Amino acid sequence: MAVISTLISSLPPLSTCITYVLLATTLYIILNIANQLFGPKNSKAPPVVFSWIPFMGNAIEFGINPIQFLQKCQKKYGDVFTFHMVGKKVTVLLGADGNQFVFNSKQNLSSAAEAYNDMTKYVFGPEVVYDAPHNLFLEQKRFIKAGLNSESFRKHVPMIVEEVENFFQDFKKPSGTFDAYHTFGSLIICTASRCLMGKEIRANLDGSVAKLYYDLDQGFQPINFVFPNLPLPSYRHRDEACRKMAELYSSIIQRRKENNDRNNADLLQALMDATYKDGTPVPDHHIAGMMIAVLFGGQHTSATTASWTLLELSARPDLIRALRDEQIEKLGSLQAELTYDNLKELTLLECCVKETLRLHAPIYQMMRKVIAPNGVVFEKTGHEIPKGHFLCAAPGVTQVDELYFKDPLTYHPMRWIDLDDPVHGMEAGDDANMDYGFGAVGISSKNPFLPFGAGRHRCIGEQFGYLQIKTIVATLLRMFDFELENGKVPKSDYTSMVVVPERPAHLKYTWRK
Repeated sequence: MAVISTLISSLPPLSTCITYVLLATTLYIILNIANQLFGPKNSKAPPVVFSWIPFMGNAIEFGINPIQFLQKCQKKYGDVFTFHMVGKKVTVLLGADGNQFVFNSKQNLSSAAEAYNDMTKYVFGPEVVYDAPHNLFLEQKRFIKAGLNSESFRKHVPMIVEEVENFFQDFKKPSGTFDAYHTFGSLIICTASRCLMGKEIRANLDGSVAKLYYDLDQGFQPINFVFPNLPLPSYRHRDEACRKMAELYSSIIQRRKENNDRNNADLLQALMDATYKDGTPVPDHHIAGMMIAVLFGGQHTSATTASWTLLELSARPDLIRALRDEQIEKLGSLQAELTYDNLKELTLLECCVKETLRLHAPIYQMMRKVIAPNGVVFEKTGHEIPKGHFLCAAPGVTQVDELYFKDPLTYHPMRWIDLDDPVHGMEAGDDANMDYGFGAVGISSKNPFLPFGAGRHRCIGEQFGYLQIKTIVATLLRMFDFELENGKVPKSDYTSMVVVPERPAHLKYTWRK
């Protein structure tokens, strides 16, 4: 004890320790600034965005408003530049050529799995999506895409209509208000669960399943991308929820098999009936992981897109009238049954959703990590990007670039109908028909409008996403008149993994019946 007392007494006072820390920190900051201003430069490397704070880099400015940050950097440095974010080096490639370079990069050059798997594997579980070997992942995408087919969609539309009507049936009459994102987030969980997750999951949404979804969702936040596994309660709850969800799906699968219950129009049944190329049935924990991945891949993006669509339409009574007139003209009346086939006839409705995705891209940026030992070269500019850098395509920036879109910040769905609009002359590459093992990609990676990505990792839920949102919006316009509570469309909130409306984002509704 005497030795310990002696050691403690020999330590400098607390004030001196604090002074030393402040001096060291100041010196560290000065050296960081000096290195950026006067250190050696690689002429072939992309220009580096200046930052004041070591390690953190530009993370704060990027986190507050990434679109504005990237646009400011684009004006200063051009379409290609590198910024630092919490120890990560991110090289951004903007524009149509940047999109093509990132999305079409070969698997041995850059990797989505290396960029995201440290976060996603804890939410989805092992051996699925980015935690699976690449060839197995592509098979898993093929299973899911096969389950999202026209036959299923025909059954899904009346389910979605029923879910919407039931969800809103107890809303206050004759009028009231609701928060757009919170409300549509709750609704999308119901519609997606009914159509994709299975009747058993839908039946338990008000109970334990809702809590499991919430705990998993807390593991899919920006902090989880930066720090994938911290000793915090939310991380422990995430891991426990993943395990319990896998057990729940396994019990549902076993019960369906025991009861010979195979006549289901949901994605769960499609995965149960699938087999890998070597003839192996899909294991229960693979099915559970894929189901969780599908839900998280679409729930937030659909919820925010539905929210933004109704918010934008509520600011445009002329568009709401036009959408109702379109239903009357194409379907016969506002009482006609909505179906998978007649929804295709509602061109303006589709263009409104498309314009929402352009102006309010739910996922504004997508990343790959350079894994090639010698790095990669962006041939258009000659920039060399080293191994370990994150490549970043930013559709959220390109989709509001006046180089590609006339009046890019204006919500103008008619641009997708007017054949004289420049949007119809956008250059595209020849990679739209590429098949990576799950069917044709369907769109060129050089297109400046890529809300669902492109290339081998293009989102396969696009058709269901459009179908779901169109059915919801068409149904709600029959049920309600809408206004913006404060008279203007809210700004964007970038603090979560998807771009949501900044609160308060209240819609005022009035029952039409």
